[in-house]
Amino acid sequence: MSPTPRVFFGWWVTLAFAAMVFISTGVRFTIGPFLKPMVADLAIDRASYSLAVAVGLFMYGAFIPLVGWIVDRIGARPVTIVGTLLLAASVAAGGLVTSLWQLYVLHGVAMALGLAATGHVVASAVVTRWFSRRRATALSVLGGASMAGMSLLVPVVMGLILAVGWRATYGVIGAGLLALMLPLAIWVVRDSPESMGLAPDGDAAEPGSGPAPASERTDVGAAVQTVPFWQLAGALSTCGFTMSLLSAHGVPMLTDHGYQPMVASWALGVLGGSSVAFALGLGALADRIGCRPVLAWIYGGRAFVVAALFLVRDDPAALMGVAVLGGATMGGTFAMTSALTATIFGRYSVGSVFGTMFLIHQTGAALGSWLGGALFEATGGYGAAFAAGAVILAAASVLTMTVDVRPRATPALSPVAGGR
Repeated sequence: MSPTPRVFFGWWVTLAFAAMVFISTGVRFTIGPFLKPMVADLAIDRASYSLAVAVGLFMYGAFIPLVGWIVDRIGARPVTIVGTLLLAASVAAGGLVTSLWQLYVLHGVAMALGLAATGHVVASAVVTRWFSRRRATALSVLGGASMAGMSLLVPVVMGLILAVGWRATYGVIGAGLLALMLPLAIWVVRDSPESMGLAPDGDAAEPGSGPAPASERTDVGAAVQTVPFWQLAGALSTCGFTMSLLSAHGVPMLTDHGYQPMVASWALGVLGGSSVAFALGLGALADRIGCRPVLAWIYGGRAFVVAALFLVRDDPAALMGVAVLGGATMGGTFAMTSALTATIFGRYSVGSVFGTMFLIHQTGAALGSWLGGALFEATGGYGAAFAAGAVILAAASVLTMTVDVRPRATPALSPVAGGR
């Protein structure tokens, strides 16, 4: 018998996906720093730029169910390898854009598909297979990495744009993500513990256990006919709306309020960075008391943060204080929602079921990006958009507490001797 590894391989898979999510989320959240220089150079307005971003966000979500279905059927490694190559090429090509239609093609097709194949849903689909008792903690590592990507890459990208311009910055990002993500996709990513003769959480594998238990799978067609699916998905759409609003319009809103560009970027960076410190704590808490109350807290707390970021004026210290405290509300929606998806619909359904929820998340994200720009052009400010974000987050908090978390997946019956 081979010795048991000191570190369960599921944690290596989780860390590999955490690194990939760190980069892919960071790429998505660097939209804000590019807005003003690209609008100026391409001679377009904020609404046009925001619409291109909105199309990209929606298509990113539209590709997710298909990508999740493919991951559930053929595995994550080929998907992440192809996605990494496509994402690196499309990001690098961003520096060559000279007109608005090219921005639509890159954001709406190439970059969207690359992000879908390397992002949070693929990571969650695989990580949920590796863990049961510590599922929320493992998924919270992904959530922390996601927010760390936002916290670190936004100010780094802003610094690069100020130093070398937005076109060269796109090239640097494309080369960097290729060098970091491709080796992880090739050599570390594995689809499930069963594929390596292991069991979830590092438990001893049962003799004769197969690679893909059918008892832990729910068809997405059956899932969408349940109330919990729409409760989770509806709440998740408010996450998409507000995070996209912050991504595309947070830095411009803060600079419009008089903050320096680097102060504005660091405020969002600190917001993401502080969430990393809270992420594992929230995951451990959810493993003890359940994901539902933790998710409700996240939505409710984020409503306060979105309102406070808009209302705090002329006070960088107070702004940073909001960002630090707001971290407790920013990093756990995907972790808690995907964990609840695995609990309710089975751990081999997360790619397709949570992927379909993510499409609804991205519909909200597209609306948040576009509406932020449209309301700015209509009203001359961001007040209406940020107020709407706070209200719908509060509603999501209430909705989440009503979710029925009882499992829907039907256990498969084992054959009995004699056929009875």
